[in-house]
Amino acid sequence: MRWTKLVKILGDLFIINFSFYLAFLIRFEGRIPTVNWQAYWTSAIWITLVAFILFYSYGLYVGGRHQWIEIFAALVWVVVLTSLFGIALSYMLQKYTFPRSVFILTAPLQLLLLSAWRYGLWRYSIWRQGVLTLVVVGPHEAASARARQLHSDGGRLYRVVGLVVEPGAAPAPGDLEVPVRGTYEELGKILDESRPRAVMLCDGLPLEQRERMLREVTARNLAVFIVPDIYEILLSQSRMGHLDGIPILRVDGFTYAPSGAWKRIFDIALSLFLGVVAVPLILLAAVAIKIESPGGPVFYRQWRVGQGGRVFRLIKLRTMVPDAEKLTGPVLATAEDPRVTRVGRVLRATRIDELPQLWNVLKGEMSFIGPRPERPVFVEQFKKEVPGYDWRHRLPVGITGLAQILGRYSTTPADKLRYDLLYAKTLSPLNDVQILLHTLKVMLIRDKAS
Repeated sequence: MRWTKLVKILGDLFIINFSFYLAFLIRFEGRIPTVNWQAYWTSAIWITLVAFILFYSYGLYVGGRHQWIEIFAALVWVVVLTSLFGIALSYMLQKYTFPRSVFILTAPLQLLLLSAWRYGLWRYSIWRQGVLTLVVVGPHEAASARARQLHSDGGRLYRVVGLVVEPGAAPAPGDLEVPVRGTYEELGKILDESRPRAVMLCDGLPLEQRERMLREVTARNLAVFIVPDIYEILLSQSRMGHLDGIPILRVDGFTYAPSGAWKRIFDIALSLFLGVVAVPLILLAAVAIKIESPGGPVFYRQWRVGQGGRVFRLIKLRTMVPDAEKLTGPVLATAEDPRVTRVGRVLRATRIDELPQLWNVLKGEMSFIGPRPERPVFVEQFKKEVPGYDWRHRLPVGITGLAQILGRYSTTPADKLRYDLLYAKTLSPLNDVQILLHTLKVMLIRDKAS
């Protein structure tokens, strides 16, 4: 609702500025000198504007259902980035009457007050909306997998009340305690009996079945969530037109046009800047790696497949025991991989192990934003298992992307491909900046895609 969004905006911006007032009171022991307070008001409008842009960019004014950890992680970076902007602004304006110590006091106050404020709003939203009940429709294996994903939060936000599957489907291994209520042809009756608030249509449904189901669901005024097939992603953002009176949809491909030069300029500038910041962190990490396992290398080089199918050597800090694949052969990393060292777990959790890839970006082998590069052995495997997988290589590969900020460690290659193709269809400088901001957020959340 609009009033809810307005309340959020006014509350957030009030707390941003009220925290500065409290910090000044603490800093000057209750009596704020006029000259110092005037210095703050000179900068306040810009600090408030940047804070609002950050709140908006992190999706904190978007409705829907969110985990509290995601909201809190976004608040952390709003506070950090707003503080850094304020410090830089005070230097540029030479407002030396705006003490830097005020920023040190303001940041924890902002985080504390914003967290309390937003937690209250979040609890109210959960209470008002209630648990979203769904019926999941699709091939039995796909429907069961989607139900497990929806129940991964323990059922606090979503609860699947039934599956609707193809006739004669055998139970999928590891099924939840979710009843199979019937087959595709019985969907209307099942919806009337179970009375869910929403329906999810899984990938793999025949087109004619999906069209009929959409009519049945929308006729009952239920929300519909569709897991798109590759074909439907291709149709996204298509343009309506005609050929000699024939109505058509024009579908553009996934080509990296010369207009993408902005992306390369952005990559070079940011990799040079972050490279200077990263050097001390890489040196400290190198010392820690050597102390824990003196016999192994600091850096780990691995062949990956980049844009156009070209192979390059990706550089990371080593996070596993030396010769980790000597006995197992090439295997995909998992969230609780036993081969990861103690230092490696810290480096992975903080994403410090990814910092050497700034060199790959500077060389033009990678971009900051794009599909995550995979090893050649897995690329060949996924090309056989996932139709259209090779399309992702039409774009520069990246350190982070939609699959990393929206997915999890358990996200399948097919779902990662969906994210990659959606990114390709919405390629823009603003989209890249938003993905970078959200990457900072997910660095504070453990269960995210690798």
